[in-house]
Amino acid sequence: MNHLAHALLAGPDPLQRVGNVTGDFIKGPLLPLALLPGIREGVEQHRSIDRFTDDHPLTLEMRRLFAPPYRRYAGILLDVAFDHFLIRHWQAFAPMERHVFVNETYGLLITHRHELPASLAAAAPRLVAHDWLSRCASWEGVDSTLRGLAGRLQHDNPLALAAVEVARNAEPIEQGFLAFFPALMAFAQELTQTP
Repeated sequence: MNHLAHALLAGPDPLQRVGNVTGDFIKGPLLPLALLPGIREGVEQHRSIDRFTDDHPLTLEMRRLFAPPYRRYAGILLDVAFDHFLIRHWQAFAPMERHVFVNETYGLLITHRHELPASLAAAAPRLVAHDWLSRCASWEGVDSTLRGLAGRLQHDNPLALAAVEVARNAEPIEQGFLAFFPALMAFAQELTQTP
């Protein structure tokens, strides 16, 4: 899952939402980090959601849609595509208007940025300024997101050209997303209700 999905799947605690959204940027063991309990819980939820997604039979099946040069990066491609389809079908999954939810989430990131690791605290305003939670609304945004990810990986990869591959498989990915996301929402709800 990408940033918007993690925000939506977070628990009711605002700090859990901050931890869920920023989970990709917090690497390694959490114990040595001085994180507030709610942020730590959000990062742990983020990691559990990613594992559930990566191991689910529907997403494993969807990975095979991609041609061999892209298949190695299928998890990344699906994460970005899922945010696109979440935006497209937002009202089916969320009670709040998307722009209201996104602005509320940005407010939480800015308000709590100093409770994040220093490098991430500095990045939070850029995440908001570049509207990362709405970036995948269009295919141009999907392309831009994948190009950005291509540059952040430390080795050569085909992600800069991958938006065409995602678009080529859009229909089965969309159908797979619509079948998978309710199961993921149920899983995330169980996570956030566990003491």
